[in-house]
Amino acid sequence: MRHYQCDSPEAAARIVAACVLSDGHVGMDEIEALDRHGIEQRLSLRPRQFLAVVQTLCEDLTFAAYLNWGDVCRLDPVIVVQLAADVQDWQMRRDVIWLCKEAIHADRHISEGEAGFLRLLRAAWEWPEHADWARPREVIRLVRPHRVK
Repeated sequence: MRHYQCDSPEAAARIVAACVLSDGHVGMDEIEALDRHGIEQRLSLRPRQFLAVVQTLCEDLTFAAYLNWGDVCRLDPVIVVQLAADVQDWQMRRDVIWLCKEAIHADRHISEGEAGFLRLLRAAWEWPEHADWARPREVIRLVRPHRVK
């Protein structure tokens, strides 16, 4: 698996990408939700860099056989812990978890893989389940306003 610098935009984006992949595929609903919620701005990514991170993660996982394919795509828990270790900044962690949550709710269905990924991520970061999931104040400004025609 490629290495990203700790607390880098790519390291944070890779966790969100892994969450999106945790149900076995990347849906347009998820990508559109992340775009609506300003993933690139929130994580300081360049335009279309998130999709490049998703592609790179897929290549790394396929090449290294870190996946256990059943009915859904499940990352080895050890890999989730390794990905989580690359983000130490508390605010970045909050943003990553919030973006993951927004992505997995986009299709109005939370799969077992998605729920399991979030459990592993929260455990790796020792993040309480009852943590405040309210939308971070800074994100409100990033969400694109609806235009009236």
